Order: sequence, then structure tokens, then C-alpha cells
Amino acid sequence: MNGLKWIGLLLLPAMVLAANEQPNFVFLLVDDLGWGDFGCYGSEFHETPNIDKLASQGMLFKNGYAACTVCSPSRAAILTGCYPARTHLTDWIAGHKRP
Repeated sequence: MNGLKWIGLLLLPAMVLAANEQPNFVFLLVDDLGWGDFGCYGSEFHETPNIDKLASQGMLFKNGYAACTVCSPSRAAILTGCYPARTHLTDWIAGHKRP
């Protein structure tokens, strides 16, 4: 039991420092963006040097689930944390009718 106290005291500074660090992340929500449209994900057509640099300094998200196949319900799900059916938004929202 006495050894556990010492281990806890040794780990305490690391736990306090880790608790003070806030994670930084960049979330790009883009309509019609495909899996391989950034260079860091394998695009040889689109040039995305700034995004590639960010990706090289951090980590890449490689597994996800879209709440819906169209943009409006997916955006609502991201903003609210609810499934599209829960927000009563299951299809895209049409734009304005002005010329």
C-alpha cells in the first residue's frame, strides 16, 4: 500500500499538466468533398499544401460515419449532436428563390 502512494505522488505532476492542456483540432465541413480530395489523403490532382502541413504535424481522421447522405441533415447532426430524424431534418434545405 505504501508503494502505491509513492507511485501516485510521482504521477501527480504529469496528471496535473495533462489536465491543463486543451486539445486543438481543425474540423473542415465542406460540401462535396471526397475522401481523397486533400493531398494528405492521397490526392494527386488537388494541391492542398497548407492542409497537408497541418496533417503532417498532427493526426488524420480516417474512419467516420455521415449522419445522412446530403449536407443539411449532416450539418444539423454535427451542430446538435442528434440524429437527423430527431431534429426533423432528413432532406436538404433548398436555397432562396430570388434570381
